[in-house]
Amino acid sequence: YPAPTPVKPLTATFAYYATFITLGATMAMSGPALPWLAENTTSRVDQISIIFIAASLGYMTGSQIGGRAYDRFPGHRIQALALLAISLSAALVPALHSLGLLVVVLFLLGTFQGALDTGCNTLLTWIHGEKVGPFMNGLHFFFGVGSFLAPLIFARVVATAGGIHWVY
Repeated sequence: YPAPTPVKPLTATFAYYATFITLGATMAMSGPALPWLAENTTSRVDQISIIFIAASLGYMTGSQIGGRAYDRFPGHRIQALALLAISLSAALVPALHSLGLLVVVLFLLGTFQGALDTGCNTLLTWIHGEKVGPFMNGLHFFFGVGSFLAPLIFARVVATAGGIHWVY
């Protein structure tokens, strides 16, 4: 598949931007949630920090798998599946009371995030070709927006709801 299904370039670009806000927010959520996740799994902070390694390894795995998948399958379908899988994985995070299971779920979450990141970059390049530069800068700007907003949203939701369940 050398290009995604026919869509208007700006419509697709804005969809990728929205996706990257979500991607940035889900990736930035583990930091502020760390004390709650440690308490939830009865782990010390030095033990639970392994979740960052698991998520990073998953991200690398997802980037590798995603790179191959976008060459072989329709890109927007892969993105939709990755977004669904990210949602389901993230929803499991506050419900897990086992550090081992949390590590596995965050590895999977990282895998889907890596595939989604690779896809947005790839599809954006396919749509805009040689003129992709400013659109690529915009894509990563919106990742930063999501990363910036995540701790603010986290603090507000925790203060309102009294726990991390609604954050995820």
